[in-house]
Amino acid sequence: MQLSELKKEMGFNTELLSLIETLKNIAASRYHAMEREKKRFEQFMESFTGFFEAVNLAGVDDPLVHVTTDMLGIIVVTSDSGFMGGLNSGVLKKAIEMQGDLSEDKVELVVIGEKGAGRLADTGRKFKFFKGIEQETRYEQALEMTEYIVNEVRERRMGKVVMVYPKPMSFSQQVVETFNVLPCAELFEKKTKEEVVSEKGWRTWASSMRQVVVESSFSDMTEYLARTWVTSKLYEVFEDSKLAEFGARAIHLEGSFQKLEK
Repeated sequence: MQLSELKKEMGFNTELLSLIETLKNIAASRYHAMEREKKRFEQFMESFTGFFEAVNLAGVDDPLVHVTTDMLGIIVVTSDSGFMGGLNSGVLKKAIEMQGDLSEDKVELVVIGEKGAGRLADTGRKFKFFKGIEQETRYEQALEMTEYIVNEVRERRMGKVVMVYPKPMSFSQQVVETFNVLPCAELFEKKTKEEVVSEKGWRTWASSMRQVVVESSFSDMTEYLARTWVTSKLYEVFEDSKLAEFGARAIHLEGSFQKLEK
């Protein structure tokens, strides 16, 4: 190799090294900034689920409460960013595993993110597409997704609905997580007065549980509460997905940085 070519290659590598380091630092900075702002709803969810200890909705004949069809809905959350180190592949692999022995006509796939949609399209699978999660519009996207999921379950085009998404265990570790979105029978399972008192230690609240006046129809209550539950969980999942994205990108770029530096 000529000296001029060697100098040119060294210059290119030096600039590339600087670029990778900058991208890595940006990803790490966004991770830590979002982690500090991360919202959790423990207090809200405790009060929310406490409502069902007083009003029994578990017996309501509604597709939002009990599975009414054998159609499985699988929602897959993927990232549109690059340098993910195979995180999207892990999410898609887990989603296919969730199908189990069910035939494709018994599964409705919903894919969030263009990269995930592109990979599934290459396999010939049919799916419903939603654009990738944006940090600034996470709540609006959670509302949009809730509307779609609830309507699909209401119309019995989906029975059980599960979600597959990347979750950050720490800055350097991400895992593929799943959870049941609907139906939410477990939310509506009424506990007895004795169970509530025993678990919560609320001696004074027991007397207030003897009678409850319900003015709205159980069907309307079920839909409102299911929508509230789904939206809050989706927003939380979308937060986790963005954190996992930033963490995975920073770690992947760090590996590339070290190899190039060497």
